[in-house]
Amino acid sequence: MVAALVLAAAATAAAATDNSQNVPLQALLDEEPADVFLAKATLQQYLSRVVRKDWDGARSLTHPKALARRPALAAWSEGDAELKTFHFTGTRQVAPGVVLIQVGEDTYRADRQGMSLDDPAVYVLFKSRGGFLVADRREGESLTAVPDTFVRSHYPGYVDRQAQAQARRETAMRDKHR
Repeated sequence: MVAALVLAAAATAAAATDNSQNVPLQALLDEEPADVFLAKATLQQYLSRVVRKDWDGARSLTHPKALARRPALAAWSEGDAELKTFHFTGTRQVAPGVVLIQVGEDTYRADRQGMSLDDPAVYVLFKSRGGFLVADRREGESLTAVPDTFVRSHYPGYVDRQAQAQARRETAMRDKHR
């Protein structure tokens, strides 16, 4: 009888141990897509460099088309507003290789000689050159204010063809396993 109880306890403990190491399937399916994760990591690096006023570093994470076209990204280096802290408040994948990230920004504004807290901004990131790059900053906007159709129509050619094909393959594989 004692031996049976010991064996039962050992089996229960083993089952509990094995079960605790397994990640539930739904949790895996609910994880954010790889593109969203990578875009957030890129924006974290970009904004950290802006806070440090590392303009060359921020520029290296900026999409080449944006450098010539998007003054909102250059606004940080002009001195009107100085980014102090930021936090992510939402994300949305528009298409394979295209991610929007909403950020709350705390900035020091020299013209007002004071802090502006939790100002909303949406950053547009595209997969290009083997990773994500920042293409635009939509100041004062939320994710709901930037429709997918706007992003698709205003940024032609921002996703590299190779990155776009790879992103579509990854999306198809992920959808196949759901």
